[in-house]
Amino acid sequence: MSPRRTQQGSPARKQSSQRLIKLFTGCFLLLLALAVARLFTVQILQAKALAQKGENQRITQLSTAAQRGTIYDRSGNVLAKSVLVYDVSADPTLIHDKTAVAERLRQAFGGTSATYLDLLRRKGHYVVLVRKVDTGAAAAFRKSALLAPSDSAQEKKLKEQLQTFAFSQDYKRVYPGATIAAQVVGFVNADGKGVAGIELQYDKILRGTPGVSFSERDQSGNPIPSGIQKTIAPKPGRDIILTVDSAISYYAQQKLDATVEAHGAVSGAVVVMNPKTGDLYAAASTPSFDPNNLDKVTNEAVRDRALVDLYEPGSTFKTVTLAGSLQSGAVTPQTTFSVPGSLQIGDHVVKDAEQHGVQTMSVTDIIRQSSNIGATRIAGAMGLSAYYQTLTDFGLDKDSGIDFPGSTKGYLAPQAQWTDIGLSNASFGQGISLTPVSLARCIAAAGNGGVLVTPHFLADVPGDHALTPDWAKQNKQILSASVSAEVTRILEGVVTIDHLEVPGFVSAGKSGTAQMAEQGKGYVEGRYASSFVGYLPADDPQVLCLVVIFQPSKNGYYGASVAGPTYADILRYATSQLKITASGKSQPKATGGTDRD
Repeated sequence: MSPRRTQQGSPARKQSSQRLIKLFTGCFLLLLALAVARLFTVQILQAKALAQKGENQRITQLSTAAQRGTIYDRSGNVLAKSVLVYDVSADPTLIHDKTAVAERLRQAFGGTSATYLDLLRRKGHYVVLVRKVDTGAAAAFRKSALLAPSDSAQEKKLKEQLQTFAFSQDYKRVYPGATIAAQVVGFVNADGKGVAGIELQYDKILRGTPGVSFSERDQSGNPIPSGIQKTIAPKPGRDIILTVDSAISYYAQQKLDATVEAHGAVSGAVVVMNPKTGDLYAAASTPSFDPNNLDKVTNEAVRDRALVDLYEPGSTFKTVTLAGSLQSGAVTPQTTFSVPGSLQIGDHVVKDAEQHGVQTMSVTDIIRQSSNIGATRIAGAMGLSAYYQTLTDFGLDKDSGIDFPGSTKGYLAPQAQWTDIGLSNASFGQGISLTPVSLARCIAAAGNGGVLVTPHFLADVPGDHALTPDWAKQNKQILSASVSAEVTRILEGVVTIDHLEVPGFVSAGKSGTAQMAEQGKGYVEGRYASSFVGYLPADDPQVLCLVVIFQPSKNGYYGASVAGPTYADILRYATSQLKITASGKSQPKATGGTDRD
């Protein structure tokens, strides 16, 4: 019985063994197939990517700063430049006497030993210890690292550690003129990128392209001699030349600051411009700042009110009303109106600066005596549609086109929202708003033959003139030359009345004393924007100046007496600096009372 059971069980065991062998064989073949597939994927399909990944882990990439382009004024004076400096770095693992090294860094570059010690205790093979060290300090430190104060073993070891330091090139932005045209030029941030003014406006032209170096290193951070070592040199940025005149900018800033202080004003703005081309010689406001020292600079100091702040211009805007009315044919300089002492328009009463009875005044008299009621009469003769068209012709519904960040168009309500009182207010510069530079643009068009120019700062990009806009192509003829001449003749008398002549020149100008509104309160008693704007020579304008003093609190508030003397002083200086030839004719005598603004 027993042998029979063995014979009967043997085939079963064999079958089980065979199944087990097949199972193991199948698993082995499956694992082999997976291994082959993985090997194929790694060696063939992913070989290039994995090799690149491994290479990247071994390669150290360092960026080299590009030298930023220099900013020049119109005479070649440097307004902003980048100077060579160094970043000092080290491998903390190679610095054994960290306390002594930290003290040596403090002696060389200032700061505190504790700060350097914290940096030297960081993990890794690279740490920047000092940024933007000038070349003199870097050279002195390098020299000290080569000279041990004594021959002691400790000093020699310290010297060896100092010699492992690396010095990488960088650039620091400096502004030689300090506060000169500071708000126009602007400044860069810690990374060398423009963040304000022209530095921001033309950052792409100025900044250049950084360089980069690739170095294949071992696990200890040492370069592999046969490995990848490649350097791409940085490409410096382009220089730019501005229309700014440093001397005029400095003089205008000094005079503006003094005027603001003398009248206890909150702030002020000045624009000096070529009325024929739109070249801006100066555009400043107070308070200002020094871009070399930004530690305590406020937004108020950085903001150039002459270029970005909106305000209601007041009676200086009567120049636009005058030009538009003459261009439309609604009036002539001799057209007369009955001008009462006050004028009721709906719920509003319009008054002049000084009380007077009913007068018959010509258009010329209305402008020279700066009558608000007279300006209302002139605008009324034009009609709302024609007057609104004048405002759009002068560009009040659009940005001035100036190449400066933060510029904006003025406030001009849609024509459908205008009422009779709105028309009256606008005729003497209230109820509408624009920037000082936009007003300067309007006055320039009234005096330069009727051409609306684009105020601008960029004069040229040396070596690539294609980057410089053709500003003249943006000009637009909005008045006839004859109308411009008539406007100028009337404004010549305003300058005479206000005794703001520039010796040797016939000039034309207009004062303004505008009420200032406060959010939610409307016009506030005692808050004014006092201004004067004009140009010379009257028959061939070469330079225009606008001065605005915001909220004077003492020594008067009328534009002619507050802003007028500063305007005349800046114009006088500009004629000398620009070598403008005096006009052959004399300033005309004006009649008809005084300019009450």
